[in-house]
Amino acid sequence: MKKIILFFLFVFSVSFSQNSKITENDLVNVKWKMKRYITDGLNIPIERSRRKDYQIFMPNNKREEMQFGKKYENLNWEYLPFGEFIMMYSEKKDIYIPARITEFKKNEELRLTIFDINSSKLITIIYEAN
Repeated sequence: MKKIILFFLFVFSVSFSQNSKITENDLVNVKWKMKRYITDGLNIPIERSRRKDYQIFMPNNKREEMQFGKKYENLNWEYLPFGEFIMMYSEKKDIYIPARITEFKKNEELRLTIFDINSSKLITIIYEAN
């Protein structure tokens, strides 16, 4: 129980330690390539099948994604500045993933933390600008 509380304190302290406000314009038209994961405090490299995975957030709330070598277009996204969340939607908007921006360096690095339902764990996905 103590580890869980310490973990959540760490996650929230990292998320509130950002110096400047993130704007939607900071995220758009950048190819964010997936580099690694962090889960349970372990830094895990991405699998070989995901080395070409990326996200591109476009200004018209459209999103392009490469996942396991398959390209998805006409996806949607929304930036929620209060709490610094990105909501990522499927093409039909029937599936959505809320992702918290836990760290951001403009045109360098983007860290998104999501809750994985299958493992019941928080996972931080680290993207680098390309």
